[in-house]
Amino acid sequence: PFTKICAGKPYRICTTDGQFSSFTYEINTDEQLVISREVDRINMERQPIIYDVSTELVQGTINSSLFEAITDIGEKPELAILLADIFAWDVDFILDIRSGDTFQALVEKKFREGQPAGYGEILAAEFVNKNKVFQAVRFQDGAQNASYYNEKGENVRKAFLRAPLSFSRISSGYTLHRFHPILKSWKSHPAIDYVAPVGTPIKTVGDGTIYRIGFTKGNGKFIEVRHSNGYASIYLHMKGFARGLKKGKRVNQGQVIGYLGGTGMATGPHLCFRMRLNGAPINPGRLKVPAAKSISKENLADFKSTAAPLLAKLDQKRLEVQIAKLERPDTDIAAVLSK
Repeated sequence: PFTKICAGKPYRICTTDGQFSSFTYEINTDEQLVISREVDRINMERQPIIYDVSTELVQGTINSSLFEAITDIGEKPELAILLADIFAWDVDFILDIRSGDTFQALVEKKFREGQPAGYGEILAAEFVNKNKVFQAVRFQDGAQNASYYNEKGENVRKAFLRAPLSFSRISSGYTLHRFHPILKSWKSHPAIDYVAPVGTPIKTVGDGTIYRIGFTKGNGKFIEVRHSNGYASIYLHMKGFARGLKKGKRVNQGQVIGYLGGTGMATGPHLCFRMRLNGAPINPGRLKVPAAKSISKENLADFKSTAAPLLAKLDQKRLEVQIAKLERPDTDIAAVLSK
Protein backbone atom coordinates (compact mmCIF):
# COMPACT_ATOMS: atom_id res chain seq x y z
CA PRO A 1 0.00 0.00 0.00
CA PHE A 2 2.87 2.40 0.70
CA THR A 3 3.84 2.45 -2.97
CA LYS A 4 0.57 4.26 -3.75
CA ILE A 5 0.61 6.93 -1.04
CA CYS A 6 -0.01 10.34 -2.62
CA ALA A 7 1.06 13.82 -1.58
CA GLY A 8 -1.74 15.95 -0.18
CA LYS A 9 -3.70 13.05 1.32
CA PRO A 10 -4.58 13.40 5.04
CA TYR A 11 -3.04 11.04 7.59
CA ARG A 12 -2.89 10.68 11.36
CA ILE A 13 -0.21 9.16 13.62
CA CYS A 14 -1.10 8.24 17.19
CA THR A 15 1.34 7.42 19.99
CA THR A 16 0.99 6.06 23.52
CA ASP A 17 3.65 7.05 26.07
CA GLY A 18 5.89 8.11 23.21
CA GLN A 19 5.54 4.79 21.38
CA PHE A 20 3.90 4.26 17.99
CA SER A 21 0.28 3.19 18.34
CA SER A 22 -1.38 3.61 14.94
CA PHE A 23 -1.13 5.22 11.52
CA THR A 24 -4.24 6.15 9.51
CA TYR A 25 -4.08 7.21 5.86
CA GLU A 26 -7.12 8.19 3.77
CA ILE A 27 -6.99 6.27 0.49
CA ASN A 28 -10.03 8.07 -0.92
CA THR A 29 -13.29 9.54 0.36
CA ASP A 30 -14.65 6.06 1.15
CA GLU A 31 -11.70 4.07 2.51
CA GLN A 32 -8.75 4.48 4.85
CA LEU A 33 -5.66 2.39 5.57
CA VAL A 34 -5.15 1.69 9.27
CA ILE A 35 -1.86 0.31 10.61
CA SER A 36 -2.00 -0.46 14.32
CA ARG A 37 0.46 -1.94 16.77
CA GLU A 38 -0.54 -4.75 19.08
CA VAL A 39 1.51 -6.54 21.72
CA ASP A 40 3.51 -8.77 19.41
CA ARG A 41 2.58 -7.74 15.88
CA ILE A 42 1.53 -5.01 13.47
CA ASN A 43 -1.95 -5.06 11.91
CA MET A 44 -2.70 -3.52 8.53
CA GLU A 45 -6.22 -3.28 7.09
CA ARG A 46 -8.54 -1.20 4.95
CA GLN A 47 -11.48 0.27 6.78
CA PRO A 48 -14.51 2.22 5.54
CA ILE A 49 -14.64 5.89 6.48
CA ILE A 50 -17.68 6.44 8.67
CA TYR A 51 -19.80 9.52 8.01
CA ASP A 52 -22.83 11.02 9.67
CA VAL A 53 -25.49 11.38 6.96
CA SER A 54 -28.56 13.59 6.87
CA THR A 55 -31.08 14.02 4.06
CA GLU A 56 -31.88 17.60 3.11
CA LEU A 57 -34.05 19.30 0.50
CA VAL A 58 -31.98 21.65 -1.65
CA GLN A 59 -33.74 24.08 -4.01
CA GLY A 60 -32.82 26.94 -6.28
CA THR A 61 -33.69 29.06 -9.30
CA ILE A 62 -31.62 29.47 -12.45
CA ASN A 63 -30.46 32.94 -13.41
CA SER A 64 -27.65 32.07 -15.81
CA SER A 65 -26.48 28.48 -15.21
CA LEU A 66 -27.05 25.51 -12.93
CA PHE A 67 -23.46 25.77 -11.71
CA GLU A 68 -23.93 29.37 -10.54
CA ALA A 69 -27.37 28.66 -9.07
CA ILE A 70 -25.94 25.84 -6.95
CA THR A 71 -23.04 27.93 -5.63
CA ASP A 72 -25.36 30.91 -5.03
CA ILE A 73 -27.33 28.90 -2.46
CA GLY A 74 -24.15 27.89 -0.66
CA GLU A 75 -23.76 24.38 -2.06
CA LYS A 76 -20.65 22.89 -3.64
CA PRO A 77 -20.15 22.62 -7.43
CA GLU A 78 -20.12 18.83 -7.00
CA LEU A 79 -23.88 18.95 -6.46
CA ALA A 80 -24.42 20.71 -9.81
CA ILE A 81 -22.60 17.87 -11.55
CA LEU A 82 -24.60 15.20 -9.69
CA LEU A 83 -27.86 16.91 -10.58
CA ALA A 84 -26.90 17.49 -14.21
CA ASP A 85 -25.91 13.82 -14.55
CA ILE A 86 -29.43 12.73 -13.52
CA PHE A 87 -31.23 14.84 -16.13
CA ALA A 88 -28.52 14.76 -18.82
CA TRP A 89 -30.76 12.66 -21.11
CA ASP A 90 -33.69 15.12 -21.02
CA VAL A 91 -32.08 18.53 -20.51
CA ASP A 92 -29.14 19.98 -22.40
CA PHE A 93 -27.67 22.19 -19.68
CA ILE A 94 -26.06 24.35 -22.37
CA LEU A 95 -28.81 24.71 -24.98
CA ASP A 96 -32.00 24.30 -22.94
CA ILE A 97 -31.45 26.29 -19.73
CA ARG A 98 -33.62 29.38 -19.23
CA SER A 99 -33.69 32.05 -16.53
CA GLY A 100 -36.46 31.13 -14.10
CA ASP A 101 -35.95 27.36 -14.37
CA THR A 102 -36.01 25.73 -10.93
CA PHE A 103 -34.53 22.62 -9.36
CA GLN A 104 -35.00 20.57 -6.21
CA ALA A 105 -33.06 17.64 -4.80
CA LEU A 106 -33.47 15.41 -1.77
CA VAL A 107 -29.79 14.78 -1.21
CA GLU A 108 -27.72 12.96 1.38
CA LYS A 109 -25.20 15.31 2.98
CA LYS A 110 -22.18 13.71 4.63
CA PHE A 111 -20.55 15.04 7.79
CA ARG A 112 -17.35 13.99 9.52
CA GLU A 113 -16.47 15.19 12.99
CA GLY A 114 -19.20 17.78 12.63
CA GLN A 115 -17.84 19.23 9.39
CA PRO A 116 -19.41 18.97 5.88
CA ALA A 117 -17.70 16.20 3.90
CA GLY A 118 -19.47 16.13 0.55
CA TYR A 119 -22.59 14.47 -0.77
CA GLY A 120 -23.96 10.96 -0.78
CA GLU A 121 -26.79 9.92 -3.08
CA ILE A 122 -29.51 12.12 -4.52
CA LEU A 123 -32.65 10.21 -3.50
CA ALA A 124 -35.07 12.22 -5.64
CA ALA A 125 -34.76 15.28 -7.85
CA GLU A 126 -36.75 17.66 -9.98
CA PHE A 127 -35.83 20.11 -12.72
CA VAL A 128 -38.39 22.48 -14.24
CA ASN A 129 -37.17 23.60 -17.66
CA LYS A 130 -39.31 26.03 -19.67
CA ASN A 131 -42.31 25.02 -17.48
CA LYS A 132 -41.81 21.33 -18.23
CA VAL A 133 -41.34 19.24 -15.10
CA PHE A 134 -38.75 16.44 -15.02
CA GLN A 135 -38.60 14.22 -11.93
CA ALA A 136 -36.42 11.27 -11.01
CA VAL A 137 -36.22 8.87 -8.07
CA ARG A 138 -33.27 6.63 -7.24
CA PHE A 139 -34.23 2.95 -7.00
CA GLN A 140 -32.50 -0.42 -7.17
CA ASP A 141 -34.47 -2.81 -9.35
CA GLY A 142 -33.67 -6.24 -7.94
CA ALA A 143 -30.04 -7.24 -8.47
CA GLN A 144 -29.39 -4.44 -10.96
CA ASN A 145 -27.39 -1.35 -10.10
CA ALA A 146 -29.44 1.55 -8.75
CA SER A 147 -30.71 3.94 -11.40
CA TYR A 148 -33.10 6.88 -11.70
CA TYR A 149 -36.72 6.51 -12.82
CA ASN A 150 -39.63 8.87 -13.42
CA GLU A 151 -42.97 8.60 -11.59
CA LYS A 152 -44.13 5.87 -14.00
CA GLY A 153 -41.11 3.68 -13.34
CA GLU A 154 -39.50 4.52 -16.69
CA ASN A 155 -35.72 4.81 -16.71
CA VAL A 156 -34.54 8.39 -17.30
CA ARG A 157 -31.42 6.97 -18.94
CA LYS A 158 -31.53 6.93 -22.74
CA ALA A 159 -29.28 5.73 -25.53
CA PHE A 160 -27.62 9.14 -25.92
CA LEU A 161 -26.79 12.05 -23.65
CA ARG A 162 -28.14 15.42 -24.77
CA ALA A 163 -24.62 16.92 -24.80
CA PRO A 164 -20.99 15.72 -24.56
CA LEU A 165 -20.08 18.44 -22.04
CA SER A 166 -21.72 19.26 -18.72
CA PHE A 167 -21.28 23.04 -18.73
CA SER A 168 -20.24 25.43 -21.53
CA ARG A 169 -21.92 27.66 -24.10
CA ILE A 170 -22.93 27.29 -27.75
CA SER A 171 -20.98 29.34 -30.30
CA SER A 172 -22.51 27.86 -33.44
CA GLY A 173 -25.57 25.70 -33.90
CA TYR A 174 -26.54 23.06 -36.43
CA THR A 175 -27.17 24.75 -39.78
CA LEU A 176 -26.91 24.00 -43.47
CA HIS A 177 -25.70 27.53 -44.30
CA ARG A 178 -22.94 29.18 -42.24
CA PHE A 179 -20.10 31.57 -43.14
CA HIS A 180 -16.89 29.69 -42.27
CA PRO A 181 -14.63 32.03 -40.21
CA ILE A 182 -11.38 30.55 -41.53
CA LEU A 183 -12.21 29.53 -45.11
CA LYS A 184 -14.17 32.80 -45.60
CA SER A 185 -16.93 31.08 -47.55
CA TRP A 186 -20.48 29.86 -46.98
CA LYS A 187 -20.60 26.19 -45.98
CA SER A 188 -22.96 23.83 -44.21
CA HIS A 189 -22.27 23.28 -40.52
CA PRO A 190 -23.90 19.95 -39.59
CA ALA A 191 -22.63 20.17 -36.01
CA ILE A 192 -22.93 22.00 -32.71
CA ASP A 193 -19.94 23.97 -31.42
CA TYR A 194 -19.49 24.02 -27.64
CA VAL A 195 -17.20 26.68 -26.16
CA ALA A 196 -15.54 25.90 -22.82
CA PRO A 197 -12.11 26.26 -21.16
CA VAL A 198 -9.22 24.31 -22.66
CA GLY A 199 -8.98 20.92 -21.00
CA THR A 200 -12.70 20.55 -20.23
CA PRO A 201 -13.50 16.80 -20.20
CA ILE A 202 -15.42 15.50 -23.23
CA LYS A 203 -17.75 12.54 -22.67
CA THR A 204 -18.99 10.08 -25.25
CA VAL A 205 -22.75 10.49 -25.58
CA GLY A 206 -23.45 6.77 -25.85
CA ASP A 207 -22.05 3.26 -25.57
CA GLY A 208 -20.04 2.27 -28.61
CA THR A 209 -16.72 1.45 -30.24
CA ILE A 210 -13.99 3.85 -31.37
CA TYR A 211 -14.01 3.70 -35.17
CA ARG A 212 -11.49 6.46 -35.86
CA ILE A 213 -9.02 8.31 -33.63
CA GLY A 214 -6.26 10.58 -34.86
CA PHE A 215 -5.44 13.95 -36.43
CA THR A 216 -6.24 15.74 -39.67
CA LYS A 217 -5.41 19.29 -40.75
CA GLY A 218 -9.04 20.38 -40.67
CA ASN A 219 -10.43 18.37 -37.77
CA GLY A 220 -7.39 18.52 -35.53
CA LYS A 221 -7.39 15.74 -32.96
CA PHE A 222 -10.67 13.88 -33.29
CA ILE A 223 -12.55 10.72 -32.33
CA GLU A 224 -15.43 8.98 -34.08
CA VAL A 225 -17.50 6.54 -32.03
CA ARG A 226 -19.80 4.03 -33.72
CA HIS A 227 -22.98 3.20 -31.80
CA SER A 228 -25.70 0.62 -32.38
CA ASN A 229 -28.47 0.99 -34.98
CA GLY A 230 -26.30 2.95 -37.43
CA TYR A 231 -25.55 5.96 -35.20
CA ALA A 232 -22.13 7.61 -34.94
CA SER A 233 -20.85 10.55 -32.87
CA ILE A 234 -17.80 12.64 -33.82
CA TYR A 235 -15.72 14.94 -31.61
CA LEU A 236 -13.37 17.46 -33.31
CA HIS A 237 -10.59 19.94 -32.38
CA MET A 238 -9.66 18.14 -29.16
CA LYS A 239 -6.59 19.04 -27.12
CA GLY A 240 -5.84 15.40 -26.42
CA PHE A 241 -7.28 11.96 -25.83
CA ALA A 242 -7.93 10.06 -22.61
CA ARG A 243 -5.39 7.35 -21.85
CA GLY A 244 -5.73 3.90 -23.33
CA LEU A 245 -7.99 4.77 -26.26
CA LYS A 246 -7.41 3.25 -29.68
CA LYS A 247 -9.37 2.08 -32.69
CA GLY A 248 -11.69 -0.78 -31.74
CA LYS A 249 -11.79 0.14 -28.04
CA ARG A 250 -15.21 -0.09 -26.36
CA VAL A 251 -16.39 3.05 -24.54
CA ASN A 252 -19.33 3.56 -22.22
CA GLN A 253 -21.86 6.38 -22.16
CA GLY A 254 -20.54 9.29 -20.10
CA GLN A 255 -16.93 8.04 -20.25
CA VAL A 256 -14.32 10.79 -20.68
CA ILE A 257 -12.67 10.24 -24.06
CA GLY A 258 -10.69 13.46 -24.40
CA TYR A 259 -10.29 17.12 -23.57
CA LEU A 260 -11.49 20.29 -25.26
CA GLY A 261 -8.94 22.21 -27.30
CA GLY A 262 -8.45 24.17 -30.48
CA THR A 263 -6.46 21.89 -32.78
CA GLY A 264 -6.92 21.87 -36.56
CA MET A 265 -8.85 24.61 -38.36
CA ALA A 266 -10.36 26.25 -35.28
CA THR A 267 -10.59 29.95 -34.44
CA GLY A 268 -10.41 29.20 -30.72
CA PRO A 269 -10.94 26.50 -28.10
CA HIS A 270 -14.18 24.63 -28.68
CA LEU A 271 -15.65 21.20 -29.36
CA CYS A 272 -17.25 20.61 -32.74
CA PHE A 273 -19.76 17.83 -32.07
CA ARG A 274 -21.43 15.89 -34.88
CA MET A 275 -23.75 12.92 -35.19
CA ARG A 276 -24.62 10.72 -38.15
CA LEU A 277 -27.22 8.07 -38.88
CA ASN A 278 -26.23 5.52 -41.53
CA GLY A 279 -23.56 7.98 -42.70
CA ALA A 280 -25.89 10.98 -43.12
CA PRO A 281 -25.58 14.06 -40.84
CA ILE A 282 -28.33 14.53 -38.25
CA ASN A 283 -29.01 17.33 -35.79
CA PRO A 284 -27.88 16.21 -32.29
CA GLY A 285 -30.16 18.79 -30.69
CA ARG A 286 -33.30 17.20 -32.15
CA LEU A 287 -32.42 13.56 -31.66
CA LYS A 288 -35.14 11.48 -30.00
CA VAL A 289 -34.16 8.06 -28.67
CA PRO A 290 -35.91 5.42 -26.55
CA ALA A 291 -35.29 5.11 -22.81
CA ALA A 292 -33.39 2.30 -21.14
CA LYS A 293 -35.18 -0.60 -19.45
CA SER A 294 -38.06 0.33 -17.13
CA ILE A 295 -38.55 -1.14 -13.66
CA SER A 296 -39.56 -4.80 -13.73
CA LYS A 297 -43.22 -5.59 -13.08
CA GLU A 298 -42.43 -7.52 -9.91
CA ASN A 299 -40.68 -4.48 -8.37
CA LEU A 300 -42.94 -1.73 -9.71
CA ALA A 301 -45.20 -1.67 -6.63
CA ASP A 302 -42.17 -1.35 -4.33
CA PHE A 303 -40.87 1.50 -6.47
CA LYS A 304 -44.16 3.39 -6.35
CA SER A 305 -44.39 3.08 -2.57
CA THR A 306 -40.81 4.37 -2.29
CA ALA A 307 -41.28 7.17 -4.81
CA ALA A 308 -44.68 8.48 -3.66
CA PRO A 309 -43.61 10.33 -0.47
CA LEU A 310 -40.44 11.66 -2.11
CA LEU A 311 -42.25 13.05 -5.14
CA ALA A 312 -45.05 14.41 -2.94
CA LYS A 313 -42.50 16.51 -1.08
CA LEU A 314 -41.13 17.91 -4.34
CA ASP A 315 -44.64 18.58 -5.67
CA GLN A 316 -45.63 20.41 -2.50
CA LYS A 317 -42.68 22.80 -2.63
CA ARG A 318 -43.22 23.51 -6.33
CA LEU A 319 -46.90 24.26 -5.65
CA GLU A 320 -45.91 26.71 -2.91
CA VAL A 321 -43.74 28.57 -5.40
CA GLN A 322 -46.50 28.68 -8.02
CA ILE A 323 -49.06 30.02 -5.52
CA ALA A 324 -46.63 32.66 -4.29
CA LYS A 325 -46.01 33.83 -7.86
CA LEU A 326 -49.75 34.10 -8.55
CA GLU A 327 -50.43 36.07 -5.38
CA ARG A 328 -47.40 38.31 -5.78
CA PRO A 329 -45.71 38.34 -9.20
CA ASP A 330 -42.70 40.11 -7.72
CA THR A 331 -42.13 37.32 -5.16
CA ASP A 332 -38.54 36.43 -4.39
CA ILE A 333 -38.62 32.78 -5.47
CA ALA A 334 -35.37 32.01 -3.70
CA ALA A 335 -36.96 33.14 -0.43
CA VAL A 336 -39.94 30.82 -0.95
CA LEU A 337 -37.71 27.89 -1.77
CA SER A 338 -35.61 28.41 1.33
CA LYS A 339 -38.59 28.06 3.70
